[in-house]
Amino acid sequence: MSSYFEFFCQNLACKSTQNADRILGTCYSMCPEDEVKLREAERLVHVLEVWGSERKLVKSYSRSAADSNMAVPHLLRPYSVLVNTVQYLLLDITRRVDVPESVMYDFVNDRLRAVRQDITIQRLHPTQCVDLLEPMIRFYVYYGYVLSGHPLKDYDPVLNKKYLLECLKWYLSCCDIIAKEEGHIDKLSDFFSSLDLNTRGKTKTKLVNDQVLLESLYILCNPDDLHPLYRYLKMAKDLKGQEKLKLSYEIAIANLQGNYVKVCRLSEKLCPLLYCAISTYLPILQRRALNVMCSAYNNKRLTVPSAALVRWLGFSTDRDASTACSHYGLQVNDNMVRFDKTDFKTDARLHIPVIRNIRKKFEVSLIDIFTYETCK
Repeated sequence: MSSYFEFFCQNLACKSTQNADRILGTCYSMCPEDEVKLREAERLVHVLEVWGSERKLVKSYSRSAADSNMAVPHLLRPYSVLVNTVQYLLLDITRRVDVPESVMYDFVNDRLRAVRQDITIQRLHPTQCVDLLEPMIRFYVYYGYVLSGHPLKDYDPVLNKKYLLECLKWYLSCCDIIAKEEGHIDKLSDFFSSLDLNTRGKTKTKLVNDQVLLESLYILCNPDDLHPLYRYLKMAKDLKGQEKLKLSYEIAIANLQGNYVKVCRLSEKLCPLLYCAISTYLPILQRRALNVMCSAYNNKRLTVPSAALVRWLGFSTDRDASTACSHYGLQVNDNMVRFDKTDFKTDARLHIPVIRNIRKKFEVSLIDIFTYETCK
């Protein structure tokens, strides 16, 4: 089955008949009544859909079958309901602490896929798509880093990267369409910026649509890919000149040049989500850098202190640096590493370092992760 992004692009070719064929959803709750009855009867209500004595069901994702018709108005949620659903999932459900993070991630991911399914079937306008996709991308970036140390049975990084790139490319494609229609790309939508959300704590929180952040994420989520860099070079001057976007471009160029120390040094200037994006890539960078150092510092007697590796390659502590070196076959004694190119294990699995507490490092809350703006 093709991705939602591919389906969206295919429908652009038949834009002239799109409005006539559009299906408008008439389900004004987060879960269609038919699904609510079925899941309650079959006892398929998720623990995260229960708040004390109250049940708050959210439409789950279901694959389309050959004999089923999913384009039924009363089963589809209109744009306003999809907005409320995304808000609820990211600003309420993610704060639940009564289940493991991996369980919460699986639940939210499934419900976000159902949102994207409703977007695709209804063929929502690009201005509406970007508002819905932007917070989803934040979700996949943040939890892609937070859960990166979890076992495969609890979290699949390959699937997370697939969903992340699908949403990113879809978002950027919508940006390009809006730019052509309106003749500018400075401001895609003011909807999220003006939207007040009453959370469970009765405090007002705003979801935002930050194109600069998303363009930067496209670069740092694909540091080995040239296409994001080509896109950057073709951007309008006002967008290209944004500080965080320029910094992301510099980091990607330094990575392609093999200047791994510069990548780690510049990464300390990034905002929380951009830091999550590059940190997810950090284990690959560290392995490459250590392999290069085995040739540059190849010596039977001389050693390099692990404290230097912490400064150069972004390890959290001397112990983390020593553990990574030992993992790749290098000899470590009293936090002193001996680099010998004959010792390096090129076939060793990727070493995942200890995950840093992003919220503590940047002094931000989980809600801040989904709502901050790079320009402020």
